[in-house]
Amino acid sequence: MGTRDVVDALIEHQGRLYSEEMGAEIARDAPVQWFHWLIGALLLSARIAAANAVAAGAGLKSEGLHKIDAILAADRETRIRVLNENGYARFDNRGADYIEAAAQLVKERYSGDLRKLCAAGGDRAGILKALQEVKGIGPAGAEIFAREAQLVWAPLYPTLGKPAEAAAAELGLPQDADALADLAGGRARFVRLVAALTRASLDGPAKAVTAAR
Repeated sequence: MGTRDVVDALIEHQGRLYSEEMGAEIARDAPVQWFHWLIGALLLSARIAAANAVAAGAGLKSEGLHKIDAILAADRETRIRVLNENGYARFDNRGADYIEAAAQLVKERYSGDLRKLCAAGGDRAGILKALQEVKGIGPAGAEIFAREAQLVWAPLYPTLGKPAEAAAAELGLPQDADALADLAGGRARFVRLVAALTRASLDGPAKAVTAAR
């Protein structure tokens, strides 16, 4: 078994994107999908299990609260309730406030379209800096957003991220984003590889990944 087998096993068994798990279809490159993923990155950046954050992101969508105008129209108690009922109880109050602040900022500064943030940011550093102007999004949250947004936003590619880098080291894979991108064999596969490595770092590698190693 070689590195290519490990990469293939990772993508096949742990390569589901966090964005798609919560229902944000970022490959469609539409404003509502990007805003939903921004909320997802915000939720994932808290000190809470990724599964809980994903459930909260999916729960918001099921209530229509992944859309800017719907969030701004909802009262605080509604946002808190939805987060609380979907595994985000520890951070429901703060999360409810952060989500509202994010909706306000994206609506006012980018007319509801985060693609304008990408264009204005220019390069990777600029985009990451702009993302951190969203309340609740720090360096970790910006990195979370970027590692899946790179599927569409070219200036972010290739982005690896610290958890994925750590898992790559454990699994004997290159820890350099460019080298891993070459090994993955394309941007879409690389993004799924990053998601898989992140999951391996947080949850442990799948049995098939360990066997391939």
